[in-house]
This record gives sequence, C-alpha cells and structure tokens, in this order.
Amino acid sequence: MRIAQLVSNEYAVNPHSGMGIYSQAAWLTNGLVSRGNDVTLFGSGDSVTNATLQAVSPIATREAGLAEYLRKQYLHVLISKCYEKASEFDIIHSHFSLLSSYYSGLVKTPTLQSVHSPLDEHIKKVLQFFPKNYYVSFSLAQRKQMPELNWAANIYHGIDTSLFSFNPHPEDYFFYIGRITDEKGVHLAIEAAITAGVNLIIAGNSYPDEKYWQSKIEPFINGKTIKFIGHVGVTEKVKYLQNAKGLLFPTQYDEVFGLVMIEAMSCGTPVIGWNKGSVPEVVQHKESGYVVNSVGEMVRAIKSIDKISREATRKRALKYFSVEKMVTGYEKVYLKIIEHNRQKQIADKNPKK
Repeated sequence: MRIAQLVSNEYAVNPHSGMGIYSQAAWLTNGLVSRGNDVTLFGSGDSVTNATLQAVSPIATREAGLAEYLRKQYLHVLISKCYEKASEFDIIHSHFSLLSSYYSGLVKTPTLQSVHSPLDEHIKKVLQFFPKNYYVSFSLAQRKQMPELNWAANIYHGIDTSLFSFNPHPEDYFFYIGRITDEKGVHLAIEAAITAGVNLIIAGNSYPDEKYWQSKIEPFINGKTIKFIGHVGVTEKVKYLQNAKGLLFPTQYDEVFGLVMIEAMSCGTPVIGWNKGSVPEVVQHKESGYVVNSVGEMVRAIKSIDKISREATRKRALKYFSVEKMVTGYEKVYLKIIEHNRQKQIADKNPKK
C-alpha cells in the first residue's frame, strides 16, 4: 500500500518521544515500512522515521519557538502539501482529530482520522459537518463521546515491548507519571499511598498557575515516602516503571486510552486505575491490576498488589498492546477503506438508471 501519515509539525515524530501521539505515529510508521508498505510521513523536518519524510519546517515549530499564530499557519501548510500529493497515495492517515476534515473531501484518496484528543462540545459541533469521514478510536469507551461518528475501527495503542522489557523483581515503591493536574487525580494517589503506608514516586510536569500543585501536592512531598522527581525522559521512565511494585493511575476524567498503563504492563508492573474511560478495557481486574472507584478501594488494591502475577501482566501487554498487533490492525482497516472507496468510485461512474 501507498500510505501517507500526516502528523502535526509542532513536535517531532520520534519512537522515543515523551508524547503519545508522536511516539505512536513513529512506531506505526516504522512498522508499516518494515512490512513492505510505501509510507510517506508528513511531519516536522527533525522527525525520526524509516519512511520518506516530507516537511515544511526544518524543525518542530514549538522547538523553533514560533508564535502560536505562525505554528497554526505551518500546520495548514503541511496539511495542504499532503493533500496536494493525495493522488500518490492509496490512503491518508491523519493524526488530526479535526483539521484534515477541511481538506479530505477535496480529493479522491480516502482519509482515516485518528481521534487522539477528547471531543469537547465545540469540536463535536464541527465534526457533525463531516459524517462520512472515517475515524479510528483507541478504546470503545472513547466512542461514547460521539457515537454517531463513522467509526471505521477500534485499534488499541501498541508499544515497543522490547524497550519496555519485563522485570520480575520490583523495588519497594509505587509510581505515578503524568501531568500534575486535578483531572489526573494525583492527590488521590498521594492520599492512598499515605493511608496504605507505602512509598510513592511522582514524575511529570506541574502547572503552578493552576494552584493545584501548591494546595494539593506540594504539602505532602517529603522526599522520603512521597518523592517528586519532575519530568523524566524515556530511558528513566522505563527504569521507574520496571522497578515499581505498581503504577497508580487515578484519572478523574474519561481517558481516551492512557498509554502509560500499557507501558507499565509491558514491564510486568500491575496497574491500579480509576474506573474511568478506557481503564476497564486496558486493565483486566485482578489479572493485570485493579480497577477501583474510591481511595479506599485503591488502598486495598495497593495492599493486594502481590496477588497480581507480573508474568501474567506482561503476557496481556504482549497479546493486546504490541506494535505488531497495532500495525496489523491498521493494515486491515486501510485495506477495508481503500476497497470501500474503490467500490464507491465505480458506483459514482456507473450510476443506476
């Protein structure tokens, strides 16, 4: 297949990116290339890929320090360049939830759109103008945000399970990694860890302007039982995940997916996740972790973490959340859409009298 991957040029596509969209696009693109597909990546000029790279900016526009209005212009230039070359591809896979919709109807080549972000009411109102576009979800829970969309497939994210490798012998701490914001529920992880009497290491970026850090997080950081280590790179993240007794995932909003859950599981580290969004799909309760509804349940899960087999947790990741599994899923949906589009074009040329 001749496939275009269209990704925002605000950041570089890279297998080791700390942002899910860009690492997922990198692994998918490289996986498709390895299977003999002819893949072109439209992204920033400093993207790391095995595909043919097409760029309109030499480096990621945020890295270049461009003003927001200029970054938006570069996004549209990149998208337009992709659709100018649409006839060279069998399918365009857009990693824009919305922006590519303004271009996709202008060409005969079909577009599949990955919905990476939650669909707020403003985006929903605009997406209603594109009912025939093809969309892919990352969890069945995600579809509840807008069930009327033309969902072509549900494909779970996949990760490099050799990078997030198995460790059967963890150290004596639990781990949280992600944004330090109220909707991620970090304060609930702290409360559960203190109540359970366990060590908790917290990694991620805080946002002082929100006041959440000062009021609900900072007072409990003591550098001993509750540690904050800030932002960590991929290599550090892997080590912390591998060595944790469990990952705490106390999200308070409906997660589209939650990539760190499968990264932890690939290391053999069980996940204790809040019963929100995709969590019950990703975490098999009492098999690869626990799905909880309260701090009290999280405390009990922490105390029962040794009942979860790290080997079984790893096997679940290998079975459902590998790059290979993800790439196979996309190849199948690409072929389905391409054939559907071909049949549609034939029908349009030969309308019934």
